[in-house]
Amino acid sequence: MTGLSEAFERTGSVLEHRMPLMHAPGAALAVTDDDETLGVVVRGFADAASSAAVRPETRFEIGSISKSFAAIVAVQEAETGRLDLQAPVNELVPWLRLRQPFGPITLHHLLTHSAGLAIGTEHTGEAVSASRRRAEVDPGFAPGERFSYSNDGYKIVGLVLEHTTGTPIADLLRQRILEPLGMARTSPTITPEERLDLATGYASVFDDRPTHREHPLVPAAWTDSTTADGSIISTVLDMGAYARMLIRRGAGPDGTRILSEEAFHRLTTPYVLDQDDPSWHYAYGFWVGTDPADGRRYIWHSGGMVGFTALLMVDVDADLGGVMLVNGDGDRRAVLGFALAAVRAAVSGAPLPDPADTPDPLRIEKAEEYVGRYTGLHRTIEIAESHGGLTLRDGDREIPLEVDTTQVPTDAFLVPHPGLDRFYLRFCRDADADGAVVAATHGANRFERGEVAPIDPPLPQEWTAFPGHYRSTNPWNPSLRVVAREGKLWLIAAGVGINGELELRPDGDDGFVAGLEPWRTERVWFDVVIEGRAARMHFDGAPYHRSFMP
Repeated sequence: MTGLSEAFERTGSVLEHRMPLMHAPGAALAVTDDDETLGVVVRGFADAASSAAVRPETRFEIGSISKSFAAIVAVQEAETGRLDLQAPVNELVPWLRLRQPFGPITLHHLLTHSAGLAIGTEHTGEAVSASRRRAEVDPGFAPGERFSYSNDGYKIVGLVLEHTTGTPIADLLRQRILEPLGMARTSPTITPEERLDLATGYASVFDDRPTHREHPLVPAAWTDSTTADGSIISTVLDMGAYARMLIRRGAGPDGTRILSEEAFHRLTTPYVLDQDDPSWHYAYGFWVGTDPADGRRYIWHSGGMVGFTALLMVDVDADLGGVMLVNGDGDRRAVLGFALAAVRAAVSGAPLPDPADTPDPLRIEKAEEYVGRYTGLHRTIEIAESHGGLTLRDGDREIPLEVDTTQVPTDAFLVPHPGLDRFYLRFCRDADADGAVVAATHGANRFERGEVAPIDPPLPQEWTAFPGHYRSTNPWNPSLRVVAREGKLWLIAAGVGINGELELRPDGDDGFVAGLEPWRTERVWFDVVIEGRAARMHFDGAPYHRSFMP
């Protein structure tokens, strides 16, 4: 099919042009219909040091797409009557002892990220310690009240399935899904043995700040894992088989059913609205809904591991599925979305879409909204418009600001200059209806738009020991910074598990909650104060030690 060949050629061109922005040496992509893989696109290196190229058979970690596999097993167990998804998990696994001040937490709540549990900080590659950590903290809201993504919640899903069936979660996934679908190159665990046949994951050499294009890539830290929230290794060809099962509504090869029609409907019912993106609801292990960009219905999930990212999308209307696996970070949705659009056109005989322009990190939409003079306590900066982008003038330095094409934070830009690149330059808007930009922040500094310096309330004396840079051996979040600004403490992270800036809110018990939302439960506290500086910080139960680096 000539049109189909051209569709994949254009997809390859799109991927090639976006690779320099992806902070990754390699990527693989495949599109399938309900019968077979229609095409594969591979670019770059599975291992940069040896120049080993990515191939269709190259294995990658798929991250949180693994959650849907665990959800399928849960629905299978429910269909047989061996598992009640509405039963309290404390009854299903009595030793869990999750706190339930707002009412029972059920497996349904865990499967839909509506249990009120924290996202988790990935201390270990097994599930028991994470579940015990969650049992030490009250949930942030009543079960079912809202959506709040929790990796630890899905770790507990795995424990429930193991307890119910008497079988390790890895064996359940292998027996119930991988083997029936013929996914022979897929493993349900991440172990050193699997590492012998796996693409090398990559990350920025700087693990303590937002990544920009000038940061070299290095092999990412290795992590073992055997938990239900993200421990699967696979290929685009095997994941194509998984997508075909979804297109067929639970049917595998030769009519073998992984899920009945009724069970598949239960799996993909839109249960809980994602407040951060109301286009989507969370089902069991999947987002479902209509994409406002193209008006099409999708079942999808992304994945992120240390050194890997992934995306699975099933176009419900066209009976097409796509998967993209990357040994690094990058914008997968634009590339995979183009691939699906091109294949849809080729299959239907419609004109193929033209490849979209590669994003220019220096081009900033509505740049004029940020232009102006900003006054801080110790210096003044100026933001000027330049060739469709913005330039930061700071003393005798002129630095073009960049859009972070992988994270796309709102009103925040990279500052690619040594000494300034540890933090985004974030712009603050007026709470009034016009939403005008009124200030900017950069780490511990706040700059008011105009000639008047910001008011700088003093930090409470008992908090003055806490600002600093703290590090951990946890590869998901190896670096956390605490800064004092506006008389408050702010936690700033640039890791895989947590990326952003959170105000530390006193919790009345010699500690803080990270974030102002009333449902946040990640607690922070400091100890070992020596000569007026805390030597150790605890974030969500994980210890971090003060670093000698700024």
